[in-house]
Amino acid sequence: MLFPVHIDDEPDEAPTGAAHVLAVKLAGPRGERWSAIGVGDTVETALAWARDSAPSGTSWLIGGWVDLYGD
Repeated sequence: MLFPVHIDDEPDEAPTGAAHVLAVKLAGPRGERWSAIGVGDTVETALAWARDSAPSGTSWLIGGWVDLYGD
């Protein structure tokens, strides 16, 4: 199941001392699929990092994620 995630913070670079590393699955509205690694101080910033690393021109939805490292 896919769901939109509202993320305000769009990091420009990986934060130092990141507390979360996530493997994120993303999906686009036309069936596009993308996998990315997200890094951030919070789950939200890690999700933003992963979403921002996906190809531009698509409104990506978070399909799910797995904690690779974090609290």
